Amino acid sequence: MSGGQVLSAVGDGEDPSSLPVGAGRVVGAHLRRLRKEQGLRLVDVVKAGLVGSAPTLSRIENGTTPLKAEKVISLARFYGVTKDSELDALVKLVTRSHDAQWWEEFRDAIPGWLERLISVESFAEEIRTYEVQYVPGLLQTPAYSRAIMQRAFPDASLTDPEKKQRRIERAVKVRQGRRALLNEASAPYFYALVDEAVLARPVGGASVMRQQLRELYSLEENAERIHIRVLPFSAGDEAMAPAPSITYLSFPADREEDMVYLEVRNGGSYVTNPEDIDRYRLALTVLWSKATTRDKTLELLQHYIQRLSD
Repeated sequence: MSGGQVLSAVGDGEDPSSLPVGAGRVVGAHLRRLRKEQGLRLVDVVKAGLVGSAPTLSRIENGTTPLKAEKVISLARFYGVTKDSELDALVKLVTRSHDAQWWEEFRDAIPGWLERLISVESFAEEIRTYEVQYVPGLLQTPAYSRAIMQRAFPDASLTDPEKKQRRIERAVKVRQGRRALLNEASAPYFYALVDEAVLARPVGGASVMRQQLRELYSLEENAERIHIRVLPFSAGDEAMAPAPSITYLSFPADREEDMVYLEVRNGGSYVTNPEDIDRYRLALTVLWSKATTRDKTLELLQHYIQRLSD
């Protein structure tokens, strides 16, 4: 529990495009953890008369069935939850699991592999990301996002220029909608580490890139929960990352439920095995230790802004 909200992550093995909204996954994973903490098996809960069958409880815990507040509260109390604040948080999440999410109207513009990330990132306590090619998605300006989608990832299946542009604009709106979570009072702490090459690469031209770098400067200088650092060219081969794009989502309930998202060109994959997650966590920690200080980061940003202004 954190701030009155139950938090957890999704599990392995599902088709991302078929996953329900994040709130339902969070409730199910939290109930599963409570049950295991009590040393109870699925059949033990069934014998107690809380659910009709083990498969039914399994679907509740996996978030693959609509949740009912009364059932969730009964299970939580059976598992020893007595605090009103925790029970209220569960009820709120059950309600949210029934609500349409802001991004559902943009499903046509969201790659299937990305839907899983969007559905849970707002529940994270902390998000750490490393990028070697581009500014992290949650920090991109609309113009920068648009330039990437137009030039770096052309969609050969769309031959109608107007239709292609509409798809791009919807994808940009999705990215900006995701970014909005960082402005919320309960926003996760966001630690962004970018390779210096990201600053040097003028995506979209000088004007677009200058605006993007100024945005990064402003965020580092003013946003309390956003921390940006640069992995400088001088770091050399001691700062080699295990992947070009890494996003680590940390959830306060337990590190065992943390998740890593790896993005590659036109695809993405998820890591939820605890041992693998630990390796990525350690890798990000080492990379962060090789990064510039806050003051040096601001100096580097200003340096590249000035280069684009000359």
